[in-house]
Amino acid sequence: MDFDPELVRRAQTLLTLDHSLSQVKEILLREGYPNGQVKELIDATEEVLNYFVPPVYDDDKIAIDIRNPDKNNELGPSPDLLVDRISGKIELLTPHLQETWRVANEIRKSIKCQYR
Repeated sequence: MDFDPELVRRAQTLLTLDHSLSQVKEILLREGYPNGQVKELIDATEEVLNYFVPPVYDDDKIAIDIRNPDKNNELGPSPDLLVDRISGKIELLTPHLQETWRVANEIRKSIKCQYR
């Protein structure tokens, strides 16, 4: 698909201002850019960023890779969630997948039960 050059320029500007991809997507849609182009641009950007810069996590985090038919598994295992061992904070690396949210919610419930 050919992207509107103005859309690409605006997305680049927002990313350089340290907005997350999901925030950039929301802003672009609010500004009236076509939904299909915005979704495709964000998906392509996310794929490239994940390819060149794999998620970084240290020994204090647990990486969870969810088997999902919607996810591209050809690139090898890639975590969907990171759980901080100390704080219990959950970071969603694939928030666009419904299964990621479901698993994150189950983990949150488990963590809450342990602290009671």
